[in-house]
Amino acid sequence: MAEITLARIDDRLVHGQVMQVWTKGKGTNAAYVVDDATANDEFMKEIYESTQSTGGLKIKVYSAQGLVDQWNANQFGDDKVALIFKSLAYAKVAVDGGVPIKELNVGGIAIKPGSTKVIESVGLTDDDADIAKAIGDAGVTVYFQKIPSSENVSLAGALAKCGK
Repeated sequence: MAEITLARIDDRLVHGQVMQVWTKGKGTNAAYVVDDATANDEFMKEIYESTQSTGGLKIKVYSAQGLVDQWNANQFGDDKVALIFKSLAYAKVAVDGGVPIKELNVGGIAIKPGSTKVIESVGLTDDDADIAKAIGDAGVTVYFQKIPSSENVSLAGALAKCGK
């Protein structure tokens, strides 16, 4: 059975912070990108999966349900995997589907009109806040942090900022 070394929400998906900062020192050998649009775009999927990161991580792309199906089929094999979700909704599909996520780092959701800034790199809409709360209620420790050395805000702190 695989080890999940990181579960992160980052709407930018794979980039330097994820590949170098968050996975370093955890023995991570694979990054699973979870985004329905990318998984359904053969061209983009091939670009991601054919790219080896500078850290040597193999990259696989799944839809949210595809990730659950892969977990149920083989528990991700022997990989030490970083799960990189495009959105909180995709992470909720994984949690609801039985993927054993203990902690969820929310590190990148673009701040847009109608969202509340929780940390420098995360803005939550009311729907996002409700989904984050549901994930937390399912027993997952949810926290908001851009990089390990930056401010860390708890789920309760983030929900308070959103008036929840």
